[in-house]
Amino acid sequence: MEQIKIVTINTWKCDGNYDKRIVLLAEQLKAISPAVIACQECFSSDEANADTLKFLSEALDMQACFLPGRFRKRLFKGNWVNSFSGLGILSSFPLSELENYILPDVPGDEQRKLQLAEIVLPGERKMLLANTHLTHLRNVELRKEQAGFVADKAFAFDGYKYKIICGDLNAIPGSPEINELTLKAKAIDCYTAGSGAEPRYSLAEAFNRGLMICVDHIFALPFPSQNNHPDFVNSSIVLNSKDHEKGIYPSDHFGISTTLVID
Repeated sequence: MEQIKIVTINTWKCDGNYDKRIVLLAEQLKAISPAVIACQECFSSDEANADTLKFLSEALDMQACFLPGRFRKRLFKGNWVNSFSGLGILSSFPLSELENYILPDVPGDEQRKLQLAEIVLPGERKMLLANTHLTHLRNVELRKEQAGFVADKAFAFDGYKYKIICGDLNAIPGSPEINELTLKAKAIDCYTAGSGAEPRYSLAEAFNRGLMICVDHIFALPFPSQNNHPDFVNSSIVLNSKDHEKGIYPSDHFGISTTLVID
């Protein structure tokens, strides 16, 4: 049996103390040694000579797959620079891009995407990884539509024993958006399946105010032509250690981790 640790983390673009945060993020990821990492809000700017996913890939010696999205000028070290905030996947195993899609949107919040990649696990087992970031707008119906879109696309891909959906869904467990995704994809919540402690939380600012709010998730679809799902263990909240000397967390989100058990 093999155990594959998976982490999802919103890396917070170029906000906060970027240079120190990104180093801290790499250090904390290295300490927990995930095999697969789904990243959202990956900052990338040629003009600023900054690339979150590339930095993490090199620091962790992992393969990387980047999907640019949401191009705009952002304030970086006091200067406005052209940049992307995209999706990224890191893997210790062979990784290749499969497909990407633009999510349903509304004016003012366009170019959110769904990233699909193939990861070849030990024993030539193939895993489909879907990575996404749903709208932050107070628009439940739009987010529900986006969640259903993600579920449909992941469910439709054939030839994969393991199908995992990760991301910042801007919705809490049990919400209409999460229920839409799990019902349409016939998916399970991997945090719960892996016996993660409750209440769970992933928003750093809310946590500092005593609020336990989790909007970051990992889901697993059933095995092909079956109703049963893969097994998961050791689910936990990660990347939540504050560097007290610098007074910062790695991001404004904490990470969610789970471990897939493959036979």
